[in-house]
Amino acid sequence: MQPRTITRIAACAGGALAACAVATGSASAAVSIGGWGTISADMGGGALVWADAQAAKTKTFTYWRADAERMRVSGNRLRSRDEPVAVRTSAGPLTGTDIRATGTARGFVLTASGAAFAGPVTWCCTTEGLEVVVSSDSDGAAPHPYAAGMDGARVRWIAGGPGGAVLGSADPVENAERGTSAAIPGRPGPGLASVAAGIAAWGDVGGSIVRWGVPSDAGVSDIRQASQGGRVVQVRAVPGFIVAVVRARGWRVTRTDAATGAVRVIWRGSARPKVAAGGRAVAIGAGRAVLTSRGGAARKVANARGPIAAVATDGSRVAVFERVSRKAKVKARTRTVRTTAVRIAGRVR
Repeated sequence: MQPRTITRIAACAGGALAACAVATGSASAAVSIGGWGTISADMGGGALVWADAQAAKTKTFTYWRADAERMRVSGNRLRSRDEPVAVRTSAGPLTGTDIRATGTARGFVLTASGAAFAGPVTWCCTTEGLEVVVSSDSDGAAPHPYAAGMDGARVRWIAGGPGGAVLGSADPVENAERGTSAAIPGRPGPGLASVAAGIAAWGDVGGSIVRWGVPSDAGVSDIRQASQGGRVVQVRAVPGFIVAVVRARGWRVTRTDAATGAVRVIWRGSARPKVAAGGRAVAIGAGRAVLTSRGGAARKVANARGPIAAVATDGSRVAVFERVSRKAKVKARTRTVRTTAVRIAGRVR
């Protein structure tokens, strides 16, 4: 597991999986971030970070990309947007994209895997503005990383494949040699794993339980598990608790206490929600409603201006990523333009 640093360049070419930097942009209170790609987001340390995964077409072929971006959060305003990392591939869609804020210097950890290949685990960024790929293996038989996060000074990630599930660990520095990989039980998949400081959590594809424990270079210790009362389709962990999206006669969001194992349903609905966790709070996007919870039943705090693509929270504020459609003149023709906008929607209740 040999990390490599990618320099800040304007574009990357060809069909191989690669990471590259993108030019700096501007910021405003509500920011348009592109089309209707799949959004993964997180907030912490005074920053909002997100990854936008979507197909990109040229005149001759289609490739897939995940652009990782970040903005400072000041009060209820978003400032200083930049796009320091992009992952691009022609091997197939990016189905395992996940991003977590590190909580310092607007940093983040990014995973970007596909159904047919194991993508990189990337940490961003050094004081020189360089990202470090702490794990990279495009072999389809290699464990596919589904989630990553910072645990103290180590980057840790959960990956799965034909050989089973593993917890990987490495230092976020160029040419680090102290990388480890340890087996863990279960069969995680895209969206079914999460890593944060002092906690790793995951579910099984098609399963109804969530496992969690304490990550280290030796694997995950003190593993516990709890039934969620239905099929688990998404897992998100923060220090102290785990959030799960569950399919069970409709949809529900559960909150599992990491210390006691107690499971509480905090939201129910008829359509699959978007969820996030930060601090002691959970944020939920359901249709166009933005809801939050500090442990009890989720309460509405805002309305989105369009269908919700993702939410993020740092425990006090909530960011919402909204799908927006508008009519616009494109080459003298009126067309429907689809964009995604992000803004701070409100405060956690």
